[in-house]
Amino acid sequence: MKPQDTPIHQYYSDGDTIITEGIMSNNAYVILKGKVRVTQKVDKKIVTVATLKEGEVFGEMGLISETVRSANISAIGEVTVGVIDKELFNQVMNALPNGMKPILLALVERLRITTHLLTRIGLELENTKNKINSYTLKQQE
Repeated sequence: MKPQDTPIHQYYSDGDTIITEGIMSNNAYVILKGKVRVTQKVDKKIVTVATLKEGEVFGEMGLISETVRSANISAIGEVTVGVIDKELFNQVMNALPNGMKPILLALVERLRITTHLLTRIGLELENTKNKINSYTLKQQE
């Protein structure tokens, strides 16, 4: 077994930040144990986008498209992740048939846009609920 074939594990405690939105990183992660929370900052508010569990992957979009991280990832309880580094990822990408890399890049960009739009919609929904609740409370007084 080559050294780069040996999986690297990282361990996190409840609340620890694994990925910070807006920074560059050369890794993707597979959740081996536990759960993580995915959040984004939108209009000065932190919005939960998803909760991921064992077997799920995160950090792949930044690794594939070589852009800054689009979300924050934090541990929920004790978490163990396997790390997929840039070198290993590039070996796999270079082994793809011609024409596949542009397809993957297009899919990642579309997913990034969709996630951003859904986050904004979620924030607007939350704001609307708060306004309705406020109005309802005023009507009951």
